[in-house]
Amino acid sequence: MKYIKPFLVCEWITIIGATTAAYFKLDLPLWICIGIVLLGVILTLYFSIKFEKESGGVVEK
Repeated sequence: MKYIKPFLVCEWITIIGATTAAYFKLDLPLWICIGIVLLGVILTLYFSIKFEKESGGVVEK
Protein backbone atom coordinates (compact mmCIF):
# COMPACT_ATOMS: atom_id res chain seq x y z
CA MET A 1 0.00 0.00 0.00
CA LYS A 2 3.06 2.20 0.38
CA TYR A 3 3.40 2.83 -3.34
CA ILE A 4 -0.30 2.84 -4.17
CA LYS A 5 -1.32 5.90 -2.13
CA PRO A 6 0.69 8.42 -4.24
CA PHE A 7 -0.85 6.84 -7.32
CA LEU A 8 -4.33 7.36 -5.86
CA VAL A 9 -3.59 11.04 -5.29
CA CYS A 10 -2.48 11.40 -8.91
CA GLU A 11 -5.63 9.59 -10.02
CA TRP A 12 -7.87 11.96 -8.04
CA ILE A 13 -6.06 15.01 -9.41
CA THR A 14 -6.48 13.66 -12.94
CA ILE A 15 -10.19 13.01 -12.42
CA ILE A 16 -10.77 16.50 -11.01
CA GLY A 17 -8.75 18.10 -13.82
CA ALA A 18 -10.54 16.16 -16.54
CA THR A 19 -13.98 16.98 -15.19
CA THR A 20 -13.06 20.65 -14.79
CA ALA A 21 -11.90 20.73 -18.42
CA ALA A 22 -15.08 18.97 -19.51
CA TYR A 23 -17.17 21.49 -17.59
CA PHE A 24 -15.49 24.51 -19.17
CA LYS A 25 -14.71 23.28 -22.69
CA LEU A 26 -17.53 20.82 -23.41
CA ASP A 27 -20.22 22.66 -21.45
CA LEU A 28 -21.23 19.58 -19.49
CA PRO A 29 -23.64 20.25 -16.64
CA LEU A 30 -22.01 20.71 -13.26
CA TRP A 31 -23.94 17.84 -11.70
CA ILE A 32 -22.50 15.39 -14.24
CA CYS A 33 -18.95 16.54 -13.47
CA ILE A 34 -19.53 16.27 -9.73
CA GLY A 35 -21.06 12.82 -10.25
CA ILE A 36 -17.99 11.64 -12.16
CA VAL A 37 -15.70 12.90 -9.40
CA LEU A 38 -17.80 11.24 -6.70
CA LEU A 39 -17.89 7.98 -8.65
CA GLY A 40 -14.11 8.04 -9.00
CA VAL A 41 -13.61 8.73 -5.30
CA ILE A 42 -16.05 6.01 -4.25
CA LEU A 43 -14.52 3.41 -6.57
CA THR A 44 -11.00 4.33 -5.52
CA LEU A 45 -11.82 4.07 -1.83
CA TYR A 46 -13.73 0.81 -2.35
CA PHE A 47 -10.89 -0.90 -4.17
CA SER A 48 -8.19 0.43 -1.85
CA ILE A 49 -10.10 -0.91 1.19
CA LYS A 50 -10.63 -4.21 -0.64
CA PHE A 51 -6.89 -4.37 -1.42
CA GLU A 52 -5.99 -3.71 2.23
CA LYS A 53 -8.28 -6.52 3.38
CA GLU A 54 -6.82 -8.95 0.84
CA SER A 55 -3.26 -8.13 1.83
CA GLY A 56 -4.04 -8.83 5.47
CA GLY A 57 -4.06 -5.23 6.58
CA VAL A 58 -0.29 -5.02 6.52
CA VAL A 59 0.79 -1.46 5.82
CA GLU A 60 4.45 -0.88 5.01
CA LYS A 61 6.05 2.33 6.15
